[in-house]
Amino acid sequence: MISNSIQKASNDYRYHGRILNGDYSQMLQGRILECINAFQLIEKTGTPAMLYIAAWQEDEKQIWYEYVCHKITSILGCEPGETAGAFCRSVIESRIYKYGVKHENDDTTIRKEQIPQNALNCEREHLRSESVSAGVTEAVYKMSLQNRGEIWLNDKANIEWYQEDGIYVSLGSLTDVTKEMTAEEEREKLLVQLQDALAKVKMLSGLIPICANCKQIRDDQGYWNQIEAYISRHSDAQFSHGICPDCARKLYPDFFKSKNKKS
Repeated sequence: MISNSIQKASNDYRYHGRILNGDYSQMLQGRILECINAFQLIEKTGTPAMLYIAAWQEDEKQIWYEYVCHKITSILGCEPGETAGAFCRSVIESRIYKYGVKHENDDTTIRKEQIPQNALNCEREHLRSESVSAGVTEAVYKMSLQNRGEIWLNDKANIEWYQEDGIYVSLGSLTDVTKEMTAEEEREKLLVQLQDALAKVKMLSGLIPICANCKQIRDDQGYWNQIEAYISRHSDAQFSHGICPDCARKLYPDFFKSKNKKS
């Protein structure tokens, strides 16, 4: 079998894919074999990137893995043949980066789309179709893992199409970006808090008509209001009433006269 050729790169690697043992073109099988051998050699260098080879039939929804590095199965806590299911079950949020998408008043060709867990199953086939059209895919997955809690993985891949076999192949890598995404989540939370705070603040600005004698303020409808009532309606300020020393002397002269005599 052609899968035996993998042993040239690693004597302890067990192949769990379909293509090398199936009825597929030599071009496709040769490409898979070439990539598996190359990915194994790269993995031995200790790279932080976690390499994989995924594939799916054009007329089927089910994805499988031709190659999964040991780090991926270790993180997911599964066997290589269980990778697809374990990965899907672990994802609780996706942030998809779509290439070549332009919008009105926006010159950027990369757009980020956030997809919560309850919408992933409905969107998965559509997103895969968009990735095929673009030839590349990039996403960041928030995952809940039994052995590591919540982590973020950045997924980048190139998509190859083999028309003779009706097979799509995804050559990709996963990178742990938990620190970066945790910091981004904190920034997003702070931004929401700031926006909420600004929404609660009512700003007083412009020319405000005020009586030179009684200090009442005229509102937009032409009515005169006590200054504290006007400010309270147009801001979040609250008043606690007291008496300043000058007003106290005017209002209670007898009290201050008796106080001065005693002193």
